[in-house]
Amino acid sequence: MADRVTNITELPLDILVLIFPYLDAKSFLALCSTCKALQQPSIRLDPAYWSYATRSTFRVPNQPVVQHDGLRWQSMYRRLLTQSRVYTWGSNTHHRLGHSYQQAPVVRNPTLPRLNRFFHKTHCSFPTEMERTRELGIIADLQCGGWSTTLLTSKGALYTAGVLNGQLILSTAPAQDHLHALRFPVGYPYSTAAAAYDEPTIAIRQFSAGRSHILGLSDSGRIWSWYHVQKAGLHVKFLNIDLQDASLVDVTDGKPSLYGNVKQVVAGWSCSSAYVYGTGIIVWEPVSRAHNEEETDAMLVLESAEVPKTGYQRTKGASRESDEDKALREEVGVVLNYIILEHFVVFVTDLGKVFCGRFGEKHRIDDILELRQLRNESGSPSDVQGSFRRFAVFKQGEVITAHHDYLEACWNARTTNPEQTDIEGLKKIPALQHNDVISVAFGDFHFLALHSNGSITAYGTELQSCGALGLAGDGSPEGRLRGIAYNGFGHDGKLLPHAYTHGRQVWFEPEKKEWLKHLMNGGKDRDEAQERMQLFSSDRNVQGEVSEWIEQEGREWDKAKGEDGLGAYFALRVSAAGWHSGALMLVNEELADKAHEYDWRNKSFPRLKLSDGREMPGTVPFDEWRFGRPEWQLDVEI
Repeated sequence: MADRVTNITELPLDILVLIFPYLDAKSFLALCSTCKALQQPSIRLDPAYWSYATRSTFRVPNQPVVQHDGLRWQSMYRRLLTQSRVYTWGSNTHHRLGHSYQQAPVVRNPTLPRLNRFFHKTHCSFPTEMERTRELGIIADLQCGGWSTTLLTSKGALYTAGVLNGQLILSTAPAQDHLHALRFPVGYPYSTAAAAYDEPTIAIRQFSAGRSHILGLSDSGRIWSWYHVQKAGLHVKFLNIDLQDASLVDVTDGKPSLYGNVKQVVAGWSCSSAYVYGTGIIVWEPVSRAHNEEETDAMLVLESAEVPKTGYQRTKGASRESDEDKALREEVGVVLNYIILEHFVVFVTDLGKVFCGRFGEKHRIDDILELRQLRNESGSPSDVQGSFRRFAVFKQGEVITAHHDYLEACWNARTTNPEQTDIEGLKKIPALQHNDVISVAFGDFHFLALHSNGSITAYGTELQSCGALGLAGDGSPEGRLRGIAYNGFGHDGKLLPHAYTHGRQVWFEPEKKEWLKHLMNGGKDRDEAQERMQLFSSDRNVQGEVSEWIEQEGREWDKAKGEDGLGAYFALRVSAAGWHSGALMLVNEELADKAHEYDWRNKSFPRLKLSDGREMPGTVPFDEWRFGRPEWQLDVEI
């Protein structure tokens, strides 16, 4: 009997998915188009393939919450080729937003030549595209530092707007400066051309912006650190830790050994860190050159600290584990992700557990503590994100936020109350629960949530009306329409409690900003709306309800979708730090140009039937709720 010829479609799916990573996107799509069997969504939209293809091609960071969404990853791949845009908003001191500068003539004497003085807007409350970013090619990642915004291109180059340490700068950066390419020491390619970054020792695959320094991890596994925008980075080495080149892989039993390879770097408030396979989380003081060391290209870190019990990795043969490893497997598990706060490290493991450790002298950590109330009882992995003094834990659709005071309370009660029962500080903001939140980015007093549908919602307070929430306003009436209440001597803007039931979306359409101005000018009939506008200005509850109506109308505006199911403005990444924010967006300009169907020019200032039974005054018909008036939860505290 002749041997049967096996068709590729007869191979099981778990075999096929091992073949797919060897194909580029064009070849993979060509393969899927050859027959109906390969057109089924489980193959054509294989999330493992499209996640790998997107992250390896464009250096996009992994997003664990949506790692199984194949359609999302494929759509991101297609749109990243032509549609990546960078938007920033908030405080623009030190030019950290990367926006253009306005030049105005200064005439001191008509008989003398005119002198030019550069001005720049110190606040920006509506997302504005960062200057000169399109010429950089595809942007893969964006992160905000204390006084800076840094971009990573798909070629592995880093660019920064602003300064890394604003406390050392007596004046703002030169007005002609926008983005600076972060460079490497003499001997490494200085050019930012694509060819220069074919060199794996300097092509950055992952980076982290701390408060006043930046860490980068290159394709070869080197750690680079920058402490000044205009000074070359330093290659970080350690006295007591051996780091392996990622290309020098030790193969044991047919499986590559990752021992000594760096998985990720995290720049914290005042320290640097990295996760090293086989060692765990290591922490050290940020490095910098002395005045007489300008030619130094590397820095040997003499003192570093290891976070206890973070180095465990699961092995294929558990019987070969030592008793210590077996104990770690049951007690802690494998570290999946971690963050560095001002005084704590917080990490999550594959057992669904969350741990913290408190920094002591020279960032040493003697022990770790499980945060029992954050444990995922299902045992499935969680995620953690945060910076400075606040963080968020993701588990099974819930997003739990907390301040570092909660960590202090748990740490101080680790012997008297090991289960941490009745310790206050964990919060569940209604708008974040089971609402497809991918990530949360924290500034000093505000934070932003990225949702899987590509929208961003804002929460918290913007000091001195700096615009960090991105909801428009600059302290003006337009911000009040979004639910911002302005108080105090510094004119701080704080979101009203009404905003936490469904959130307040950050808008990118310029027409929406014009719509807000139109409404605050009285709409189509200012005299008819005058009494309603006075009630809106004097009654916080009325302001909150009107802002919710505005929110629903704005979301109705966003219904138009492209062929890929994504809207005109799709957020890929969001970041916040200090008093400013930024987002990496995929912008379908053709769809954005068509999204002008909402007839806002003929709208009146809203007239509502309020939840307490009152009717807003006026003669125009009452406005209906697009999605129904919410049952607000007004006791939320941030």
